[in-house]
Amino acid sequence: MEVRNYINGSFVDSFSKQNIEVTNPANQNTVGFIDEALDKEIDLAFNAATDAFKKRTLQNMNPELKSKIMRSIASKLRKYKISGSKILSEENGKTIEQCEGEFEGAASVFDYYAGMTDKIENKLIPSGKDTFNYTVLEPFGVSLQIVPWNYPISLFARSVAVSLVIGNTIVIKPPELCPISSNIFGKIFNEVEMPKGILNIVHGYGETTGKRLVEHEAVNQVVFTGSPEVASEILKKTADRIIPCHLELGGKSAAIIYSDADIDQAVESTIKGIFKPNAGQICVAMSRVIIHPKVKDEYITKLINKTKALKIGSGDDKEVDVTPLISKEQLKRVTNYCNSGIQSGANLIIGGQKHEKGNGNFFEPTIFDNVNPKSTIAQEEIFGPVTSIFDFETEDEAIDLANSTEYGLASGVFTSDDHKAKRTAEKIAAGIVWQNDWFVDGVNLPGGGYKKSGYGRDGGFDSLYSYGQTKRVSKRLN
Repeated sequence: MEVRNYINGSFVDSFSKQNIEVTNPANQNTVGFIDEALDKEIDLAFNAATDAFKKRTLQNMNPELKSKIMRSIASKLRKYKISGSKILSEENGKTIEQCEGEFEGAASVFDYYAGMTDKIENKLIPSGKDTFNYTVLEPFGVSLQIVPWNYPISLFARSVAVSLVIGNTIVIKPPELCPISSNIFGKIFNEVEMPKGILNIVHGYGETTGKRLVEHEAVNQVVFTGSPEVASEILKKTADRIIPCHLELGGKSAAIIYSDADIDQAVESTIKGIFKPNAGQICVAMSRVIIHPKVKDEYITKLINKTKALKIGSGDDKEVDVTPLISKEQLKRVTNYCNSGIQSGANLIIGGQKHEKGNGNFFEPTIFDNVNPKSTIAQEEIFGPVTSIFDFETEDEAIDLANSTEYGLASGVFTSDDHKAKRTAEKIAAGIVWQNDWFVDGVNLPGGGYKKSGYGRDGGFDSLYSYGQTKRVSKRLN
């Protein structure tokens, strides 16, 4: 895979002459090195994107041609799914199956939005017989996009695809912890003959390259997925320039399990909601379980048995359920949170420590019970295979617990009563509510946060309005 920065339609030799080592979190082996982009590369990337936007390359492109190119991108992603997934698994740690799912999902995103290129219609607004008024959806300009390390291919695709439809040109920074696989997009854009300058991929550390990207004078929009703390710094850097930001941030997603729930389904959903997906390194992980005491013992017993059966190991092992954490720093972070939970008086049921397996960043699937709702592990995003259990008696108490954090990204409700599920969903302050399952998703469905989980929507038609701006044109008739 190419390891140089992709600028103005070409992979370019490094000006900085610096690179970043990429390691496999399952064994600390070196996967490769990626060129670091500093001032020269950043300027070139923004110059290319600015020039392509000023030429209206995307805005003037025939919608049928744009759709054809985007479908070709989808086809290429499927073509390179096997080879790309191997690289992604090595640098990110996820299972090959999950990585292949990322590539397939990314392809589906391009396919879906390829069908949108000729569906954005101007709106005629009546306001009297002597005026003519209409609105159009237009791009912001150069969109700076910063992608996180947990799902780099999926999240790269979802923001780039929408930008292509709207007409934004793009400067994008993949995550420094697993950047190599993202360069496949540069290869694909060349193969489908996408005009130069529309997509520019630059690599580097967040505190250096990321900071310089955000501060660049050519930025017209910032799209960021990551922590609220980094988002706050981005907002401060862009505030004086009034740069629009699109943010998907952290989560502390809660599942409410009522006494009439299917407990087996709730247990399966917990396993796939917090332990199996990337070792809990996902912002919509089921990190809190709010359960009625009537079914709590049955739920915990079955959950423990299922958890004990999970296999921990490297992503290249087809039998593995729980893969490594992305870095030594993340391993230390999750360990500290678990120690904090024990110190706060929570009951550690299972797990809570590093899993000794070679040099990998493995952590045991962890369950806490009797957790104080105000404690650190109940309030802050851990980003690991750790979930906390809380009791409730009344429906209102369950909803209050679900809403008791600063986050509001995803949530779930388990009950056989559709009326109760509807009441609960209406009162939960979160952008996503799943019923009787976890990860009920599709490219045509919008997702995004409430509160500290960010703003703007990705997925479905709603996403278009997070990447563009409405212009009104009015004329007084003679």
